[in-house]
Amino acid sequence: MKRATFYLCLLLFLLAACTRANNPGAFNGELIEVETASGAAQTGTQEQTIQAVFDRDFLIPSILEGETSARFPQYDPIGATDFILGLNGLLFDKAYELFDSTGSQPTIYLCDYQTPYQSAILTSFRYEYYTYQSPAAHGLSACSGVTVDWEREEILPLKAFFGEHPIWKEIVKDRMRDYLFQEEIALFDIAAFEGVTEDQTFYLTETAFVLVFPPYLYTPGVLGVLEIPVAFTDVATYLREAYLPILLPETDLTENETGESDG
Repeated sequence: MKRATFYLCLLLFLLAACTRANNPGAFNGELIEVETASGAAQTGTQEQTIQAVFDRDFLIPSILEGETSARFPQYDPIGATDFILGLNGLLFDKAYELFDSTGSQPTIYLCDYQTPYQSAILTSFRYEYYTYQSPAAHGLSACSGVTVDWEREEILPLKAFFGEHPIWKEIVKDRMRDYLFQEEIALFDIAAFEGVTEDQTFYLTETAFVLVFPPYLYTPGVLGVLEIPVAFTDVATYLREAYLPILLPETDLTENETGESDG
């Protein structure tokens, strides 16, 4: 069902783009926001999308009504590369990631996104979810991220920013523990906090990596998703040279003597 919705939206984009494009074969990088609940599609530039941050509360509908709603980004497919087309599929699947994992259709499924980081080379999306399965006492919140390197045409894991440097995970873990202490966030068991995982969920902001952990993993569910920022400046020494000037453009590369090189 969701795939049928996706291809219907894609067909609508193709028809709309053919009517407005001066050169139908040219990919213009336009970002299209898709609202699957209403079937409405609104277009805007990446710059406009950056401004459309997720700064409003979810309006949770009545549990008797039921609702499935997802808003997610898609790039104009006209003249797009295979990478863009694949990325569109990934961004669509990401919007329904928890829908698939529930095993049964939830009473309420809400997904929205924002673009907390955008540069000429990197884009980072943050997805936020709310699911409720009747007759549970309450719903669950979740968060995930997708970070794109346009120059390399890759979806980046966290380790891509650090390469194979032997101690970057410990440095990041120490910075996260510092944050937990400063913000007085109590974990179930601080000794059990593992820090960075192999498939660590994260996204970028203008100043930090934000590492994401689900409710109940380390903290009570009432606190929601645990999101821990690690400032670029705190780990600058360990960043790969390819990403250091992007994340910290004013940093003197000669000072990054122990950083991970691209070679």
